[in-house]
Amino acid sequence: MSVAIIRDERPGEEGSLEIPVAFQRVYRQYWKPAVEELGLQCFLVPTGFGKDKLEQALRELGLMREWTKKNVTGSDQEYILMRIEGLEKGLPEAFDREDTILYVG
Repeated sequence: MSVAIIRDERPGEEGSLEIPVAFQRVYRQYWKPAVEELGLQCFLVPTGFGKDKLEQALRELGLMREWTKKNVTGSDQEYILMRIEGLEKGLPEAFDREDTILYVG
């Protein structure tokens, strides 16, 4: 299992959008403690957020990056930082409409 940001399938489109966050082990071991310690709101599982929370989500990713650099080492650190970069690129692109809701789960 893994945790991802998901945008529901839309009429006329094939499939739904999915941006990976982390494998379940990495989420439980690192993201969950960071979410709790830092008070992050957009990356709780399960949750959802709209375009009005995009700037907050990007700020939270910056906090997660700094937390990861201080608290994670080796390949897990590289993996998390790679996923953060993907989220920073993918989240703005996912909000192609004002009514878009992204789900974390």
